[in-house]
Amino acid sequence: MNNIIWLTGLPCSGKSTIAQSLNNVIDGEILDGDEIRSLINNDNFSEKGRERHMLTVAAWANRLSQYTTVIVALVSPIRSVREKIISLYPQTKEVFLKCPVEECTRRDVKGMYKKALAGEIADFTGVNSPYEEPKNSFIVNTLDDSVEHCVKLILDEFFPMDKHSMFIGRFQPLHQGHIILINKVLEEGKKVCVALRITPVSEKNPYSIKERKQMFKKVFGDKVKIIAVPDIEDICYGR
Repeated sequence: MNNIIWLTGLPCSGKSTIAQSLNNVIDGEILDGDEIRSLINNDNFSEKGRERHMLTVAAWANRLSQYTTVIVALVSPIRSVREKIISLYPQTKEVFLKCPVEECTRRDVKGMYKKALAGEIADFTGVNSPYEEPKNSFIVNTLDDSVEHCVKLILDEFFPMDKHSMFIGRFQPLHQGHIILINKVLEEGKKVCVALRITPVSEKNPYSIKERKQMFKKVFGDKVKIIAVPDIEDICYGR
């Protein structure tokens, strides 16, 4: 599974902006809470409605994380539900965007805080509905730090730039020779990335990508990173 980076914080604390800037670097998938509400026509902002919405987004994120890193940008104000999501999907990394409500109000170009303060919006987080800050979470300060610095902090914490040794092949099937070579590299303390060549299922290539991934998972668990690549004919390395 790939990481789910769960950005949580008050409305206008910078979640969508940081999600987009982070995704410009890692090229994953963004799940924006407001966009999903619009897609599924969910306007239930009660505590139960928020819980259902958070769990729905988490389920989508979990499914997508099989294929890519997922960035969730969602107020997600209920601490116990966020903790439940992390328990259900351990690849979830909670990032709290810390920003005082006064600054969030100042940034609010849509005027939502103003409307909530005037009683025009009910159950608005930060005004007439509480936001429960995380107890144990990675924190970035979006009041004092630039977007670029916040993204760098997240990258440094969850995407260490470790170099990998790559094994490219069909692996039809994974056999003992492959296992010995990969274990040798792992024992040297190096990271391993396995690139599975995408080949149509045939008599020569009887196993699908999914089946080959399962072979590696059964032997190595999460010790190796697995990606799918085109059916590469030549490899050109360096300059």
